[in-house]
Amino acid sequence: MTYKSSPVGNEISCVMHGINKEILNDPEYLERLLLDALNSEKFNILGKLSHKFNPHGVSVLILLSESHASFHTYPEYNSLVFHIYTCRGPGDGRKTYEFIKEKLNPTSVDFREKPIKVVIE
Repeated sequence: MTYKSSPVGNEISCVMHGINKEILNDPEYLERLLLDALNSEKFNILGKLSHKFNPHGVSVLILLSESHASFHTYPEYNSLVFHIYTCRGPGDGRKTYEFIKEKLNPTSVDFREKPIKVVIE
């Protein structure tokens, strides 16, 4: 049997505001948080990469068999950008987003979610 992905992927992108600067500068914590969130939704993790910027800020990228997820922080603005794209179907990644939001407890969130049709008929 040949595997066939869903013809619709899901993209979530948000900026979380009002997060502690120390957290936003901690690559180990942020990597563990993103991995735990992805595991809560049973994503298949293929690899990870983190980078701490000078004088501050962190990027974390997780490669998934379903696509990818990432964080990029702006400690000077107490903000974190989260992005995920997944090919499993509509609504996918929402549990991951909710897990992250609960753990970081931002004061506000600018949130966007969009199903993306990848098949032209």
